[in-house]
Amino acid sequence: MKMLAISHPDQFVTVYPYSGPKGKLRMLKLLDLAAPTASSRGEVQVASNDSLRKHLDRYFPGDPLGIGTFLYWYAQRDEEPENDLETDPLEELAEELLVDRAFLDDIVALLEDKKQVVFYGPPGTGKTYFARKLAEALVPDAERRPVVQFHPSTSYEDFFEGYRPETDADGVMTYRLQKGPLAELAARASDAPGRLHMMIIDEINRANLPKVLGEMLFLFEYRDTPVRTLYRPDDPFELSKDIWFIGTMNTADRSIALIDAALRRRFHFIPFFPNHGPLAGLLDRWLEREGEPAWVGELVAQVNDELEKALGGPHLQLGPSHFMKRDLNREALRRIWEYNIEPFVEDQFFGDASRIEEFRFSQVWNRFSALASESISEELSGDEPED
Repeated sequence: MKMLAISHPDQFVTVYPYSGPKGKLRMLKLLDLAAPTASSRGEVQVASNDSLRKHLDRYFPGDPLGIGTFLYWYAQRDEEPENDLETDPLEELAEELLVDRAFLDDIVALLEDKKQVVFYGPPGTGKTYFARKLAEALVPDAERRPVVQFHPSTSYEDFFEGYRPETDADGVMTYRLQKGPLAELAARASDAPGRLHMMIIDEINRANLPKVLGEMLFLFEYRDTPVRTLYRPDDPFELSKDIWFIGTMNTADRSIALIDAALRRRFHFIPFFPNHGPLAGLLDRWLEREGEPAWVGELVAQVNDELEKALGGPHLQLGPSHFMKRDLNREALRRIWEYNIEPFVEDQFFGDASRIEEFRFSQVWNRFSALASESISEELSGDEPED
């Protein structure tokens, strides 16, 4: 279809696929036109092309290129939900996530500045959930906000593009250049200039970043600058300013200090810590909203203070999402602690049996009960399991 559009530009519309979100079939449906009933795929392609061109020629006389441009715009416009001018998506998101609106405004301003940020902090602080919710508020179209998870085996070819083996009809092995998620998102952005696209890179610090990113390390800073990439020596590639990135990073696995300095300079780093900054008191606010016992938040805050002193910093604290559960009581908290928190503590204090014992649930519970106020003590005593 591309060759026909080149050789017969007065006849063929520049919409090449038949199916899919940008195919002729969907565009026929959007215009309330009947799908062709031809017998072969080639006849279906030509018949649908002629139907679209005939219907729109009155608006774009003798201009199949203009028709194709209009159809892509119309299809993408149809995907966007109608905006309610009386609602503010960030205001609603701040209320849902129980954070100050100013925190969201800061993140958006940082994204506008460098186009990429990293949420970093201990596990369980809701970094990925927060990133996905923010991306959903800023980019309603799911196709324009993919999620990618990095791991130690992630490669440049996985993330950007590379040659992949495939066999033809005769079983002969060949190699084809296949786009990765970043190249696919870049192609979508080039088809829709001026529209925001966003990629979430979960666990960004688990991969060998200089190896995975390659030329992207340059393009993160110098947007809209053409460079010759590894597999495109004759086809310069540009990274659009319309693409923003949110990475998430678990500081229990790797400190920011170990991240390549050149990469650190290209990202804004936004801390997610339970007892500090915008997320301080998040668990307390959630417990209050959901009608769960407030003493759970006090116990977790006490242990986080103890962990901060024992480990020399806030990077290995307990995230609130561990405890955002319904029907919390002492027994429910014990299960969460023994099967989620204690393995984490054992890993951080590996080889230090006395420290590990100090953060067993029974020890933590005894310390908290001894320090609890009288009103909380009455609530806890009523929550004790029967013998």
